[in-house]
Amino acid sequence: MRPEVERLCADLDAELTLDAPIGREHTWFGVGGPCDALVRPRTEHALSTLLRRCADADVPVRVLGDGANLLVADEGVDGVVVKLDQPVFEACAIGVDGRADLVRAGGGADLAKVMHASVRAALDGLCPMAGIPATVGGALRMNAGGRFGAIGDVTSCVRLMRPNGVTEDLPASAIRFDYRQTNMPRGVIVRADFQLQPGDQEPIRARLKEIMAYKSGSQPMAAHSAGCMFRNPTLPSGERVSAGMLIDRSGLKGLTEGTATVSPEHANFLFVPEPRTGRATDVLRLVERVIDRVREAQGVELHTEVVIWRRGDRTGAIQ
Repeated sequence: MRPEVERLCADLDAELTLDAPIGREHTWFGVGGPCDALVRPRTEHALSTLLRRCADADVPVRVLGDGANLLVADEGVDGVVVKLDQPVFEACAIGVDGRADLVRAGGGADLAKVMHASVRAALDGLCPMAGIPATVGGALRMNAGGRFGAIGDVTSCVRLMRPNGVTEDLPASAIRFDYRQTNMPRGVIVRADFQLQPGDQEPIRARLKEIMAYKSGSQPMAAHSAGCMFRNPTLPSGERVSAGMLIDRSGLKGLTEGTATVSPEHANFLFVPEPRTGRATDVLRLVERVIDRVREAQGVELHTEVVIWRRGDRTGAIQ
């Protein structure tokens, strides 16, 4: 597929890297193989052309955000991987369309930077995103959040570029924001608008610090992991319970499989202590061991929250 991918990307206004080592260099795990082509479009037109060509040629396209919720298999992944790290996709504007409470950010914008910009403008609403490493697009796609709130709570509108290269604006009312997922149609999130709450800067800063302190004290934020590996499951009673608690109660903190380990600090974090010598295969095997042990000990089936890309598998592809 590589020659075909190179042909599709040849004349685009974009940076192209063939056999790009995205697993080791662009994910928080720091393990995993390459993609056939990593493409960084410089314009929306280039992105639109790329998507349309790939759709016509039946070449899979995936979007790489911050790499914090992603595991790439050791054999890598086929097709095109798009990274929106050029200025047109990273822009952030405060007070757009004549509304002081509206923040507009590109799909490739760093979520933390957008959050801090909103706090400096004395706008509240994005503080629950503190400590969540993500691009705006990646956060929206999975409705990132935690006990303090989710990004869907303050989303006003999403501009989506569909696989045929055509853009459309989706009001938040047209999107179902659920626990760690949405019904967002297939495509690339080009930008989004957030409706925030004007207030006093100091109380907003204080809340941000409080959330960060909580996360720093309860999560191994410096580890080479992808954050929470498993979704918090829902019991037959309808109660949602902590996956980390179930893993801990099953006695799995510190469990090791090759180069991968269950964090002794937070059981829902799996990490690779030495990513340069680590293997994605070990992480995947550890995932299966944890799922089996929790099923046996707790009678609950865990499901991964982290996205896994494999060659020949179109999971995570927009087309």
